Amino acid sequence: MRFLLTVFLVCNLLIGFAQQTPKPFLTLNVMSFNIRFNTTEDGLNAWPNRKEIAAKTVADYGVDIAGVQEALAGQIADLQDQLPNYSWIGVGREDGKAKGEFAPIFFKKSKFEIEKQGTFWLSETPEEVGSKGWDAAIMRVATYGIFRDKQSGTKLFVINTHFDHVGEQARQNSAKLLIRKINELSEGLPVILTGDFNTPETSPAVQTLTTDAAFKLTNSEKLSEEAHTGGTTTFNGFKTDQRGAAIDFIFVGPGIDVKRHDYLPIMKENIFVSDHWPVLSRLSIPVKL
Repeated sequence: MRFLLTVFLVCNLLIGFAQQTPKPFLTLNVMSFNIRFNTTEDGLNAWPNRKEIAAKTVADYGVDIAGVQEALAGQIADLQDQLPNYSWIGVGREDGKAKGEFAPIFFKKSKFEIEKQGTFWLSETPEEVGSKGWDAAIMRVATYGIFRDKQSGTKLFVINTHFDHVGEQARQNSAKLLIRKINELSEGLPVILTGDFNTPETSPAVQTLTTDAAFKLTNSEKLSEEAHTGGTTTFNGFKTDQRGAAIDFIFVGPGIDVKRHDYLPIMKENIFVSDHWPVLSRLSIPVKL
């Protein structure tokens, strides 16, 4: 009888301990960052004058994963030189190798390893290298990867893109394509989507991303536990008085908590970090034991 009572007490103690022990979470800082392609037309704000500020922004904010847009091969090399603790995935949109703009995903190589990766084109033939879709002015791509946290083993699906700046039909169809591809490729994992969508949150394209019945994404700003900081505009056009709705977003799928959300209006000695402000979210994902 005493033995059964002891077992009962021990079991209740263990249950109580388990109930009091907080569930482990993987926390990470995620950034969406249109770095503006390298062109001498930008004068004082040309890439050679901004590259150190851009790299320092990633490092100073402890970014774990960054979806980058408009990056040319030389700019990626510049970032890699200054960010030795990071690696990246992605291909040039013109030849599927190194030509044209990339939509790369940078990540801390000490924290994550890549299990799968790939790129598809935002077009009617997404697997066709260099294809341009619908009424788009230029070809566009999306880069994706399955990342595994080395410490916890937690996996997540990250996808980064850049929608067309002209074609409304292209943006809407690109949104539909993204939802379809996320369903095909994400393997049921937590999903993070970063990008420059060239259209505000109220637009049909973004509404498709956030209301599609097949897979619902949510703007991380809407879920943030802390109040958003950094204003309301992400495109600055290298002007301090630029106004307008945000067009750069970090979206998350179900099961991801958002601790905070910020736009980062960073300048140094009158030089802009880019013609877009970086978007930063601190996310929390439950670890499966």
